[in-house]
Amino acid sequence: MTAVSLGRRSSSWFLILGLAVAGGLSGCSASDDPHEGPPSDGGTQLADGGSDGGTQPADGGSDGGTQTPDAGGPSFTWGNGTETGSISGNVWTPGRDSTGLVNEVSWETVPKGRWIEVAGTPITDLDAAVKAALPGYRDLGSQGISGVINAYSGIALDAPNARWWAFGGGHADSSNNGLYRFDMSKMRWSIEQLPDNSANWAGVTWGNTYSTYPPASAYAAANPTSDVYSDEFFDPDRPAASTGNPTARHTYNGLVYNADLQEVAFGVRRMWRYSLTTRKWTRHTPFNTPGAKYDGVTGYGGAAGWTFWDEVKKQYLFGPTENYSYSRWWSFDTDDQAWKWETVTPAVWFFAQVVRVDRKLMSFPAPDASHDTFPPRMLSYDMDTGVWGRLDLTSTLVLSRCYNEYFEGQVLAYVPPLKKYIAAFRYDGDGDGSYEYRTFIIDPEALTLKEAPEYEAGGFGGWHDLIKNRFFYLATHNALVLVRRGEENLRVFRLP
Repeated sequence: MTAVSLGRRSSSWFLILGLAVAGGLSGCSASDDPHEGPPSDGGTQLADGGSDGGTQPADGGSDGGTQTPDAGGPSFTWGNGTETGSISGNVWTPGRDSTGLVNEVSWETVPKGRWIEVAGTPITDLDAAVKAALPGYRDLGSQGISGVINAYSGIALDAPNARWWAFGGGHADSSNNGLYRFDMSKMRWSIEQLPDNSANWAGVTWGNTYSTYPPASAYAAANPTSDVYSDEFFDPDRPAASTGNPTARHTYNGLVYNADLQEVAFGVRRMWRYSLTTRKWTRHTPFNTPGAKYDGVTGYGGAAGWTFWDEVKKQYLFGPTENYSYSRWWSFDTDDQAWKWETVTPAVWFFAQVVRVDRKLMSFPAPDASHDTFPPRMLSYDMDTGVWGRLDLTSTLVLSRCYNEYFEGQVLAYVPPLKKYIAAFRYDGDGDGSYEYRTFIIDPEALTLKEAPEYEAGGFGGWHDLIKNRFFYLATHNALVLVRRGEENLRVFRLP
């Protein structure tokens, strides 16, 4: 297998995949997570040429997003048409050329220095297309297709080409295990791979989770030396349901795009990789552990951490970060397929966002009194040396006003033109006990943390407690991007 080079938030190197050791997670194992669930029908994805019966349009872009994107896709480009679209309040309706590309003249009409909605960009707009392509399909979860975004899920970002993929759902939220792509070039969602068809699961008794397929669980228990595990659609009694595809699940910060291998991957429970060339999923079992024997020592992947691609060592680096304990990292070598235990994570990474800047992983845990994250600081991990570093920050924060309850809403993005980080977290800035989101800017050179209301999303729907890695910078647009919720429009913030 060749080496992998992955896109990051601001370069083509950044790859993130979430993995955490099972024993350190709170409510996120395949057996006790109160939200998980099932699959679809594997071979029904829309392939080039229309293997699904012709649901995609011939022109590849006139149907509102139901077409199958081409594998890999071209580099980002603007449309050259003259249509400017329109601006109404805080909502921008893009103007497009005859091929569906957003015209550059239209983007130039978007105001700078404030958050703007992009009309027609909820992922829920694809719901009708999914159901039309899969007769008898219904989402068994409570949120439907919006849960692909909302249910503790991140995205796989290809920053240089201004696009990303979503795969999520799980638990009680959504059974939709489709793969969906958003292209900033057209400002639209499309179907990369259709979900498995729930009509094929007739007779399966589900619990409260759609991340675990009961027939696969039963098989793993009855065949303890097999590599079958509950996170796949394996079903000896229902051939149509036995697609080998991964079940829906919370992807946390774990979904990644791999530019060199042209794949989307995640490391939640097991490691799964979707080839954009062959349009098939491949699974890897951590440490080659039989599914019936998974635990935090022998290789269960967990859910709530991060993974990065090390293009020098040709390894995926998995870092469990969303628990309050010290946790071992581990790696997967794409050349020799070897798994290896790595280093130890400082405990202060609880639910912190992490961004890669060159060869360092940078984290900012939300300041709080209970978990040794005050005074505020950034943590760094050197991918070459394996050494942890710490940057203590000066600020005017008051310890008693820091939020110290369970919290999954930490926001962080690195903005290269500013050479600074933008962060948001709950802080009782007014002293009234409300612990509202406040937005800050971090200067890693001056070692300061200062409030930055100019970047606030509070007056525009606000940040979101389950934002995961859906806030980032795109150099193609010189803009911040916020994928807030599945039923809502995309938000963009053009930098001045």
